[in-house]
Amino acid sequence: MTPRDLRIVLGLVLGAALAACGDDAPTDLDSGLVECETPAAQRYLPLAIGASWTYDTSDMGMPVVVKTSTIEALEDVGERKTGFTGYRIRTGKSGGVGDVVSWQEDRCTSVVRHREQAFDVAGTLLTDQFYVPSKLRVDETAAHLTVGASWTTAYTEVEVAPLMADQTRSKDEVWTVEAIDEVVTVAAGTFTCLKVRKVTSGQADKRYWFALGVGKIKEEGEQLETLTAYTLP
Repeated sequence: MTPRDLRIVLGLVLGAALAACGDDAPTDLDSGLVECETPAAQRYLPLAIGASWTYDTSDMGMPVVVKTSTIEALEDVGERKTGFTGYRIRTGKSGGVGDVVSWQEDRCTSVVRHREQAFDVAGTLLTDQFYVPSKLRVDETAAHLTVGASWTTAYTEVEVAPLMADQTRSKDEVWTVEAIDEVVTVAAGTFTCLKVRKVTSGQADKRYWFALGVGKIKEEGEQLETLTAYTLP
C-alpha cells in the first residue's frame, strides 16, 4: 500500500469514527495543545513532565507485578497522528516484560490517548496502535462528574505491526459515574476518589478510581492495580 493509499484509508476511518461519535466524544477537530488554567490540584489526572505513578498489579492469583508509568516529554505524536501534541508516557513492568509507550493529550476537561506502542524486552517494536479520533482516558467535564452520569464514546483502533497487514477495529465505550467521593486506602495513602465504570464494546468491564491532584489510585477489571507511590513535579 502506497503512502497516498494509507492517507486515504486513515481519512475514511476518521470520517466514520466522527460520524459514530456523539457530542460527548472527543474529536480530533479541536486537538492540539490546550492552554489550561485549572490548577493541577483540581485535576483527576494531572499530567506534567517528570510525573510518575507506581502500582502493584495482580491477575487472578498470579504474583504481584510492579508497574511504573513516567511522563518523559511533551511532543508531537508523530506518524499518522502528526500535528497532535501529547505527553509521551513510558510504562514498564517488573518480571522481564517490555515497555509500553503511549501519547496522551490533555484537553483541560479530559485526557485522551492518541497512540500506543508495545516493545519486547530487547526494545524491538511489536505493535503501533493509533486511535481515531482518540481514546478517552478520563472525562472531567461538569456534566460527567455527577453520580449516575452516563455517556458513550466511539473510536477506531488501527494497529500497525511489522510484517503484518494493518488491523482496524471499531469500538465503543459506555462510561458511568458510580461515586464522586468514595474513600479508598492503598499503599500510597488514603484518597477521596471519583469512581467510574467503563464497558468496552459490551465485553471488557473495568472500574477506575481517580483522586484530585494525584491521578489513578486503583483499577479493577482484567487485573487489580493499586497505587503504591507517586511523584508529581
